[in-house]
Amino acid sequence: MITYLLAKLGHYIQRTPTGLTILAGVLLACYQFWVGPLPVLLQLIFCISLLLLVGIPHGALDHLIEQERTLRQAQPFSLARFITKYVLMIVIYGLAWLFFPVLSLTVFLLISAWHFGETDLENAPDDRYWSLIRLVAGGFVLAFILLTHAAEVTPILSRIIQNDPQAMKLWGEAVSRAGALLRGWATLAIVLAMLALGHQPMRLNGWRLARLGMILLLTYMLPLLPAFMLYFGGWHSLSSFGIIQTYMQRPGMPTQTIWKLWRQSIPLTMLAFGFLMAGAGIWHSYTPLFDPLPYLFILLSTITLPHIQVMHQLDLLRK
Repeated sequence: MITYLLAKLGHYIQRTPTGLTILAGVLLACYQFWVGPLPVLLQLIFCISLLLLVGIPHGALDHLIEQERTLRQAQPFSLARFITKYVLMIVIYGLAWLFFPVLSLTVFLLISAWHFGETDLENAPDDRYWSLIRLVAGGFVLAFILLTHAAEVTPILSRIIQNDPQAMKLWGEAVSRAGALLRGWATLAIVLAMLALGHQPMRLNGWRLARLGMILLLTYMLPLLPAFMLYFGGWHSLSSFGIIQTYMQRPGMPTQTIWKLWRQSIPLTMLAFGFLMAGAGIWHSYTPLFDPLPYLFILLSTITLPHIQVMHQLDLLRK
């Protein structure tokens, strides 16, 4: 009986890995409720684990996605050209951050909102109605996490945008009206979804949306760092792995499992993680008084930009 139950549980986890995300979030929330605030070390272990296991790996497959896309379109693929384009986008966006931090942050929030919505509503039709829904829905998720952790976000935001007075004033007004803003945003998303369904019906996965709702509820209960990683690593990255797995599966070929994809991501994952650890070591040894957070955020945002472009191309090809 126990063997049967374990086998069923293993099958469910393999089919719905975000169930583990919900379990992890519940355990963290229970610890916080019964024991007390989550220790910083526990938060870091949780976040680094998710970042290393799914956060970085789902982006370390971009070159394989682009290679598959070009092959299906009977075009030549050049890894050197892909890397050059990738790095060039990172450098240009990085320079924009140095000279136009507020504008760069606005662009990053918009493309992140789109990227989250594109993944959360993965089967949405490619038309202007559903595209708007994706932007609004992804924006709501991002706004929910940021506004419900305003006390932690505010000092980070101030450092990133160099304490720009107009931007900080706008953020302060949003924080002061957070409840009304989020309720209005959710209402707008629901109304637009109803209109989009009327224009072009789409089968919605109620259980998937319910799991997303549970994860967002858990982010509300947790500090900012584990809250964001619970969604980004435990939901968005795992969902992206599922999308990539489906896209990379060729008819008549051996089954392309998430585990195979994960193993293919290991080299670049280790390279990226090693780069981050080396940077952390240099900072700790030589410039411990230097605030690395703004530059770390900028680095992560610049890497995100070309990744979003690759995933958007994949989404268009799946329609």
